[in-house]
Amino acid sequence: MNKTLIIVADLGLLRAYRETQNVADRQPHLELIEELKPESAHQKLSDQVTDQAGRFPRGSGGANISGDLSAGESLNSEAEQSRRLIGQLAGRINALLADNDVTRCSLAVSGAIHKQLLEVLDPKARAKIVQSLASNLTKTDPQALAGHFARAAA
Repeated sequence: MNKTLIIVADLGLLRAYRETQNVADRQPHLELIEELKPESAHQKLSDQVTDQAGRFPRGSGGANISGDLSAGESLNSEAEQSRRLIGQLAGRINALLADNDVTRCSLAVSGAIHKQLLEVLDPKARAKIVQSLASNLTKTDPQALAGHFARAAA
């Protein structure tokens, strides 16, 4: 049985729908088959970082006589978190598209991470993606999703 999936994602949410045809009215219907909300995407950075302000000496690293302590640096922690979340999303998409019954996929990913996500997907998964939009449709009504992809194809 050939399956078509529609996947919408941003850094904090992934939803995968299976497209089915209603025999009576021949209209496509979407059934939610997967929803992923990475926990770290919804936490504050301060909840994730264990270092507290005042743990690093300010200056040349020698003896700190004055007691001045620096708050330290985040060292690209936001970029690292984004990279990890993209990896989680890609792993889940790869798993969904690894199913041999899935033959086609339409993908909508927020523009900020669209390119990075496509780059880390497996080539076999990318081959099943027939349409890819750089648009955040995670909050779009499922029945309206097919229309977004149809308008983009036209």
